Amino acid sequence: MTGNCRGVAMYGARLFRCLVVRFAVMLLAIGNLCAQQEVSKSSLVPTRSDAGSPSLRIRLRLPDESPFSGSASVHVMPNEGYELGGIMESDGEVVFKDVPPGTYTLETSAPGFLAVRQKIEIEADRGLLTRFVVMKPKPFPVHEPEKPAGSLSSSPTVEKASWVPPDIDAAVPYVDPNVECPLSHVLNGAGQRMKQFVGNLEKFTASEQVEHSVVDALGARQSPAVRKFDYVVMVSRERAGGFLLEEYRNGSVDPGQFPAQIATQGLPGMALLFHPFLAPDFKFTCEGLGESGGSAAWQIHFAQRPDRPGRLLAYSAGGRSSAVALKGRAWIDPGTFQVLRLETDLVEPLKDFDLTEQHIAISYHRVQFRAGQQLWLPQVADLYVQRQGHRYYRRHTFSNFQLFTVDTNENIRLAKESYGFTNESDHDIAGVLTVTPVSGAKLDPVSLTFTIPAGGSVVKMVGPGKDVGIPVESVASATFAHNGPLDSVKVDAHLSKDSTLDIVSGTSTPKQ
Repeated sequence: MTGNCRGVAMYGARLFRCLVVRFAVMLLAIGNLCAQQEVSKSSLVPTRSDAGSPSLRIRLRLPDESPFSGSASVHVMPNEGYELGGIMESDGEVVFKDVPPGTYTLETSAPGFLAVRQKIEIEADRGLLTRFVVMKPKPFPVHEPEKPAGSLSSSPTVEKASWVPPDIDAAVPYVDPNVECPLSHVLNGAGQRMKQFVGNLEKFTASEQVEHSVVDALGARQSPAVRKFDYVVMVSRERAGGFLLEEYRNGSVDPGQFPAQIATQGLPGMALLFHPFLAPDFKFTCEGLGESGGSAAWQIHFAQRPDRPGRLLAYSAGGRSSAVALKGRAWIDPGTFQVLRLETDLVEPLKDFDLTEQHIAISYHRVQFRAGQQLWLPQVADLYVQRQGHRYYRRHTFSNFQLFTVDTNENIRLAKESYGFTNESDHDIAGVLTVTPVSGAKLDPVSLTFTIPAGGSVVKMVGPGKDVGIPVESVASATFAHNGPLDSVKVDAHLSKDSTLDIVSGTSTPKQ
């Protein structure tokens, strides 16, 4: 196959020699959205009108220790009296200020996760008590999709041949009838993830394998043609705040590298339909709490608005291009609002290109890069296409991701099983960390005295042979007392078990 890519007349005996299918807009005039990406910098030590009144901070975490971003209910009840009122400061963080000393019951729940109930003791003059709560996913029952009432055969808009998956509107996968879906919260969370994706990404590389099979009249796939590429995606920003998504395969943009000279481009950008810039193009409906890969997921149906131009996908060849209106379904993680899976169909055939069938299914995978950066990127993408009477099936598989980022304001990400301390003042601050083991463990408390330099950070690892030589599973609580003013030290913990953390500021001399 050569790099010469020329088109011929759409109607008649000849077919397009080269076709480019562009997924996601290549140029998004997002204005200043990239520059305005919000970075959460809420203090870990809340400001209080009375420094002597205890405060309680609840920090929700996922099992991998990342912050919980989903829709959660956090209730703190005394043994007698009224429930405490809290303030949601950031994802997965709720602060209860001026808490009277006493015994409380903490109850935390979220759709798709097991409920948690704990006892909390609030002592007088202890400053801030931080409780880390690990939210564990709830097993989701597997159900067969339920077909709507009536015969689907009478509805030609949803009936498909066996070689392609059923139309998105043919049936609604099972959702939990007892869970109410907070659509606006889910869309906002998914939109924030897309803004972070755009804001953090400069370039990533991967290994890509493309398998292309012709599908015969009986729906059988022929032996696939296989191509392997060194795949590079680059995002360049413009002065106006927009960005350009560019792809290179083996260092080239030549569509002739693809099997049958039919190029598919922009797959990493498909989930951008949830970006605040593109979301107004679609009508969204939350079908409920369903499942993806055996785990709970918000099930969102979307469809192109008829009064909006299609900006997510286009077919182009021979100097001509035509936008495609899409409908589909997305499965979104309830704890992170990351898109786990995405499927799309045509709203209607694309007559300009004689495109009568197109079904896309993309599975996303969390990719952990160096320095703690995480992105959810396509792992497998399946395409089913029928055009000009010809059918084909194509699978893209991505692996070996590497990331290059430009986020110069990224906060230090703690290593697993550690405590972290960041001095936000212009003076050195001395403090002592005391970690207490669980009752019954034949272990002594561990105290560490150290100085945090002005504007610097200190990390203390937890585990046998480390800074805090207590097994993580045996940690009950910790106290950090320092001689700095309130709000001068940000304290965090990345422990894989529930624990408490007291912060006491303004001590004249750290306790030894």
